[in-house]
Amino acid sequence: MELKLENGAYVTGSSGRPETVSGAEETAQRVLLRLTARRGGFAPLPEYGSRLYLLPRTAKPSGYETAARQYIAEALAEEPAVEVTAVRFTPVGADGVRIDVDFTAGGAAFTGAVTV
Repeated sequence: MELKLENGAYVTGSSGRPETVSGAEETAQRVLLRLTARRGGFAPLPEYGSRLYLLPRTAKPSGYETAARQYIAEALAEEPAVEVTAVRFTPVGADGVRIDVDFTAGGAAFTGAVTV
């Protein structure tokens, strides 16, 4: 069981206490944290996170799918119960991209987004 996060902040209930997540929702939260964290950005866990932030600099839009799937697979290597079912891209600004990732965890379907 982990504390529930939304937009980088802990969620509190009506009692003022932090809410928790468990099961498939906990796994989905871990997946989103791994995808949004920069790989190598946390010294105690250098393999934590993804290289998705490199996507606009390392691949042309025609190569986004291949590169993103590789970066996602690296980031989720420690989450064997997660299956990525789709990856979509939307241009953001002059050189950014929003990456929507559909995945299943614990039999439930989820969608997460990372903007780089």
